Amino acid sequence: MRVCTAKQMAAIDRATIDGGVPSLELMERAGRVVADYALEFLSEHAGGGHGHDHAHDHDQGHPCGCGPEGCGDPECDDAGGHEQPDDAVLVVCGRGNNGGDGLVVARMLAEEGAPVVVMLLAGPKELSADARANLERLPEGVEVVAPRPDDWPDVYRELASGCAIAIDAVLGTGARLPLPADLANLLRVMNDSAVPTLAIDIPSGVSGDDGRVDPVAVAADLTVTLGLPKLGLLLPPGRDYSGQVEVADIGFDSGLCERQAGPWHWLKRGDYLGLLPPRPTYVHKGQCGRLLVLAGSRAYGGAAHLAGLGGLRSGIGLLTLVAPAGLEVPLRVALPEALIRAWPETAAGTLAAPVADEVAGLVAGADAVVIGPGLGDDPTTDAWVRDLLPGLAKPLVLDADGLNALARGGRAPAFASREVVLTPHPGEFARLLGMSTADVAARRLELAAEAADRWGCVVVLKGSPAVIGVPGEGVYVNASGDDALARGGSGDVLAGLIGGLLAQGLGAREAALLGCYVHGLAGTAAAREMSSRGVLVREVAAAIGPQWLAMEREASSDAALRERLWPSAPPEAAR
Repeated sequence: MRVCTAKQMAAIDRATIDGGVPSLELMERAGRVVADYALEFLSEHAGGGHGHDHAHDHDQGHPCGCGPEGCGDPECDDAGGHEQPDDAVLVVCGRGNNGGDGLVVARMLAEEGAPVVVMLLAGPKELSADARANLERLPEGVEVVAPRPDDWPDVYRELASGCAIAIDAVLGTGARLPLPADLANLLRVMNDSAVPTLAIDIPSGVSGDDGRVDPVAVAADLTVTLGLPKLGLLLPPGRDYSGQVEVADIGFDSGLCERQAGPWHWLKRGDYLGLLPPRPTYVHKGQCGRLLVLAGSRAYGGAAHLAGLGGLRSGIGLLTLVAPAGLEVPLRVALPEALIRAWPETAAGTLAAPVADEVAGLVAGADAVVIGPGLGDDPTTDAWVRDLLPGLAKPLVLDADGLNALARGGRAPAFASREVVLTPHPGEFARLLGMSTADVAARRLELAAEAADRWGCVVVLKGSPAVIGVPGEGVYVNASGDDALARGGSGDVLAGLIGGLLAQGLGAREAALLGCYVHGLAGTAAAREMSSRGVLVREVAAAIGPQWLAMEREASSDAALRERLWPSAPPEAAR
């Protein structure tokens, strides 16, 4: 799906309202879907659903007796005794339309029988018109607390005690950074609380345009973003505050969203399931993909090993790993599943220029090729790599020193195959573009898309997050990964994994998207066992298998996916 900035989302909102959908109706739709997510959370974490009445043990109004709708008096400071039931919901509402969404959520949860208390950060007269209308619609059982700003932290602590979930409806995409001190103090207390938080649209304090946080933002466990994902949810540091991101359809016109959104894309879990390559139970190894990897040198022998691991974990049937002769024995021991082809070495321990007929034969027997991990910087190796690439008509992953060989030779990427994936880190990408790494870091999305169009291939620009430039489509922001992957060798595993997916018949776009996603999931999963500080890259490779298993189990519950991935009868040629 497309991705937008806060400004673009506001334009979609305005156009929808101008087209005849009342703003109150949009708020109602948003509140309904967020309430559904909150009810699901309560069902899973608070011992049951909320389709029944609850005993309300807490007070129904302010200490001043102003009633559930609040009095609007800034001196009305609720300081007394709020003991919430274990499954109570605390909704923290700001003055704008995000707060109005929260008030709709509060009403709908109360109508479902959930005990709800609203912490209002403004008096009724300070609310937006739609928010004020929804404040007036709250049922009698909803308590509204409107403390003074100086008391927000203490009141939040008291109200949150015992609650099952807090709803962040403070700012949404309307955040203006830096935040004022009183609001920043409240958000810090919300983060210090043990109560899990659901953010409406975007965690308060995160810029929807670029993910900036100044000085703090709500650290949400779940963010239900409305209409389209916001770019700030996907870029650091905003992505680190967003938790699980769910995109809620509230009825925006799809054509309008396409016209208004930026040239960015983001895939949901189900989209990645749809990219899985078929794997019929009746196939043999020759039908599961043959991958050729040219990698390694005396200085970087581990790169060949890790690229091989990534390829083997992709699901291929056969791996041929070409490496310098000095690595033959350790690679045979480390990768008994692979066919190791020992190649003559240069004096520097890198791959010497191959015999043309021999390399042609290896390429002819492969379904895809990976070139580059750990090849080193010897001029002889650089030269034959540059000479090989223009005539290589097989699907290709070019990584690391394969990319550096082009940069060192002053040659722009050009390939015979239409299915090519480049996997540079920012430094390698900067060398290819002839600019500084700092310039690349400042324009990652833009440059990845431009390079993909210019070179006619998919560009995976590694980083946090990885971004995938696709010719003619803009850029995809990877939906997984974290600092567990911030270590040498991680990219070698990724190159082998993407190469293996190419060998199994996926196109460059699909192999890059799926490979980056599964690689990121594996890093996170491995870090859960070892911590992101202590995890090893080979443990990331080992964690790829469980990610495939989880995805296959999910796909098997969908009839159309199940039939595509595991056809019920083999074709005649395979019988």
